[in-house]
Amino acid sequence: MQDFYSVENAKKFNWSSISGNLNPERVSHLNRYLLGKKILDAGCGGGAYVEFLSQKNFEITGIDKYNQFLDVARERGQSGTYVQGDVTDLPFADKTFDCTYCFDVLEHVDDHLAIQELIRVTEKRLIIAVPKEDETMHRFGLTFAHYQDKTHLRNYTSKSLEELFLSTNHSSFHVFTELDIPTKYLVREMIEFSSSELISNGISQKILKKLSRLILNLLSYRKVATGLIAVINL
Repeated sequence: MQDFYSVENAKKFNWSSISGNLNPERVSHLNRYLLGKKILDAGCGGGAYVEFLSQKNFEITGIDKYNQFLDVARERGQSGTYVQGDVTDLPFADKTFDCTYCFDVLEHVDDHLAIQELIRVTEKRLIIAVPKEDETMHRFGLTFAHYQDKTHLRNYTSKSLEELFLSTNHSSFHVFTELDIPTKYLVREMIEFSSSELISNGISQKILKKLSRLILNLLSYRKVATGLIAVINL
């Protein structure tokens, strides 16, 4: 499992905190919902979002469980403070930060412990992002397998995320979807991923990929929200 949390794997899946290619939708959430000046990035990875907010004059701290990701940030000479630690046992005093954001972390850990710790160290607001369970796909027994991180303990529905927050006795929150992707692109990537995994012949892979794109371009599909965002006022 440790091998999955590697810089090489992060680059393979184009994790924005490592690649530096910030997701514009996530940037929009931060610009809109951050509150105060002292900010915690819980699960900062390679620190790309820490660097972004540091340049906007926030007093920003990034924490991650894996030193190899923090080393990426330090080697880049990025601004901000970096701490090694676990989101389920944060090494900070109560209400250290005005606002905390935690992107794509809760699905990997004991989310009840993590949310309690995030609330403990935060005074004003939490911004949480998690992968969304796709009920439509599951209705037909399907899943976008190549998007299924092997370390995910769960995905979330709006209801399950709301229940998590209610279990902490906090009721001032808003949950909404994010990262809408046309289904045909997800299907195309699923076909291409499967072909690369199952077909070793490079020419055959190229032929299959080209055919799948030609066919899928003739069809139209609805968009699928692949993520959920929650903003919790404390």
